[in-house]
Amino acid sequence: MQKVWDKIGEIAIKLGILIAGIAGICLIGFIVFRIFWVTSVDKHEFAFSFNRFTGGIETCTNSGWYVRAPIKYSVYTIDCRPVQITISANQRVLNAKLVRFDPEGIETFIKWHGMNAASGMNSGNLPEILKCYAFDSVNGEDCPFLEVIQEIAPNQGVLNEKK
Repeated sequence: MQKVWDKIGEIAIKLGILIAGIAGICLIGFIVFRIFWVTSVDKHEFAFSFNRFTGGIETCTNSGWYVRAPIKYSVYTIDCRPVQITISANQRVLNAKLVRFDPEGIETFIKWHGMNAASGMNSGNLPEILKCYAFDSVNGEDCPFLEVIQEIAPNQGVLNEKK
């Protein structure tokens, strides 16, 4: 009887090792799938996918998870929340505007600045790009990917004392 229980114990150990191995492989597979195939898009982000074979751009209309083949597609996200951009000198703000990226001008943005200008490692460049167009000679009116929400005067919010 002892031999039967020893044999069952050996089988259980081998089965446990097999199940743990399969679970480990599945976990590694899921992590690789999540990193390379799945992109998360938040509600405040605009996403588009670039087809590497045809060069086409497809906009992603909803927020959520997008699953794309990493060899054929690259999915990029752009933050569409308003950002305050300023021109300052000597620690003093001379002019400021509240601007945001307008998704309607995505094709012009890509033509002018390339695919990586606002996504990934270069996401800090987007406010600087928007600043260049917001303070140009026509205040960004010729720029389809810029929306000026509010112009903030240097003395806005300061109370003027009457004498």
